[in-house]
Amino acid sequence: MAERARAPFGDTVLAAGRTLQPFSRASHQIASNLLGKAVRAVQGGDREKARRYVERAARLPFDGHEEELPLAGEAHMMLFNLITDELEESDAGDSAWLHAAVEVLVSSDEAVRCEVRDVLTIVEKEYELTRPERLTLRAAIADVPARPELRELAVDGDELVEIALSLIDGCLAYVAAVRRR
Repeated sequence: MAERARAPFGDTVLAAGRTLQPFSRASHQIASNLLGKAVRAVQGGDREKARRYVERAARLPFDGHEEELPLAGEAHMMLFNLITDELEESDAGDSAWLHAAVEVLVSSDEAVRCEVRDVLTIVEKEYELTRPERLTLRAAIADVPARPELRELAVDGDELVEIALSLIDGCLAYVAAVRRR
């Protein structure tokens, strides 16, 4: 605290961050809401409607507070939450969450594969896994190329829309794979 007071703008940067936080949360909530509608549209067989929702989310302005496009952050979190919620709700020794993720890795396009790889890399660092789970996880992601996180990719709006639509498909594939197990 004392260091900030001696800094050129003191607590101004901290205050500015608190001021921007509600706007940041709002834009992410809008993106999340639009993604949810897009998921329901895909489930209902209306990909064009889903695309329109995702295109609206892609037009949300860059979030300087979180330093990402809200759609990129929320699309990543949609997949991350699916996988980690399944992991957290699973019984000890039940690796269905991981086997479903591996199934999606094998059957999805590159955008989804890279995003699943990112999620599993975080899971390996942040969660307590069994030795067989770690070995399975590492083997599954070994051949998936590393790339910057979705929020750091330099993509235009059209590319982001395509990636987000792919991630919706990946999320639905993950849910289906979990249900089969």
